Amino acid sequence: MKKLLVLTLLLLPLFVGCNKKEEPKKELNKFSTAFDSSDIKTVPITDGSFSSVDLKYSFKKGSEYNYRLTSITNDDQSILADTSVSQKIKQALTYLLKLNVKDVDKDGVMEIEFTFSSVKLDATGNGKTFSYQSGNKLTAEDKKNYANYEAIINNPFTARVAPKGEILEFFRTDRIANKILEIQGLKDSVSLEEKKMLQQQISEGALRPLLTQVFRKLPDHQVKKDSSWSLTNPPAQLPFFEMTNILKFKIIGFEKYNDDNLAVIDAGLSSQYKISERAKQAKVTVKSPSYTGEGKIYFNLSKGLVERSKTNLYLTIEMSMMAPARTGGMQKVTQKQYTKTTNILELL
Repeated sequence: MKKLLVLTLLLLPLFVGCNKKEEPKKELNKFSTAFDSSDIKTVPITDGSFSSVDLKYSFKKGSEYNYRLTSITNDDQSILADTSVSQKIKQALTYLLKLNVKDVDKDGVMEIEFTFSSVKLDATGNGKTFSYQSGNKLTAEDKKNYANYEAIINNPFTARVAPKGEILEFFRTDRIANKILEIQGLKDSVSLEEKKMLQQQISEGALRPLLTQVFRKLPDHQVKKDSSWSLTNPPAQLPFFEMTNILKFKIIGFEKYNDDNLAVIDAGLSSQYKISERAKQAKVTVKSPSYTGEGKIYFNLSKGLVERSKTNLYLTIEMSMMAPARTGGMQKVTQKQYTKTTNILELL
């Protein structure tokens, strides 16, 4: 099982591998991984034609869609004790994702095949630069280092999605798990139970967070300008505290984009935390952890999908505890972390 635990999830930074950059191999892909972080150019709709709307996803059977998902992370961490250690990491990670709608049932639930056609990673940390581009020639060692990305390229999986954006279940993720194990040389050395656990990690820890950028949960009721709603996520269990995230949304207007009508949604995130018993027993002091966010979502009413979104997430954590000093006795050790993540979704 320990071997499986080192197969880190797709969303985690991969600061491994060699420093040199491979010469790019030309990919058979008509879309670029170069992202656009600017707002789209729209025209406000002021004639009152949208007194209220029902936000829902309305993909048609046989239709195809392409998205570009980009996540830009700036992470600043420090440890202060008898000496201080700090590191700054910057990462830009871009996926090209193709959606093929296989079926839509009578309730509007969509069965969608998802295929990652390209992944690009650029990162700097600890004075080193790292780069990965799917389709490039890699050494056997680099293939292992980037196994999580190599395993999803052109390796389709399926999910069922409700009209209001809830991702109901995943199928065919065993192919991704098999590929990861094959690259890592572990295919014949794990049990069926361990493989199922890896599939669960892939589905819930990696794929679901990515796909929730494409499928935001929408309100069950009709909305109009200035309507607002909120969603509370189940508590996230972290080593020394529990955090509950509250997502808040508000319709700030309706706008025209080319020939389509958009609902413009203001998005926000706040959090509540509770110190765990483990922290109290270990005498760890957790200083007001904070997880907040803000952004904008353009929902295409004409097509029934997210046209574009850009959100910023901010995480602040500070923890202190007593630990043995190198010179003997005990000393106070303080760890601080500040992370900003910008997520950009673009319909291509």
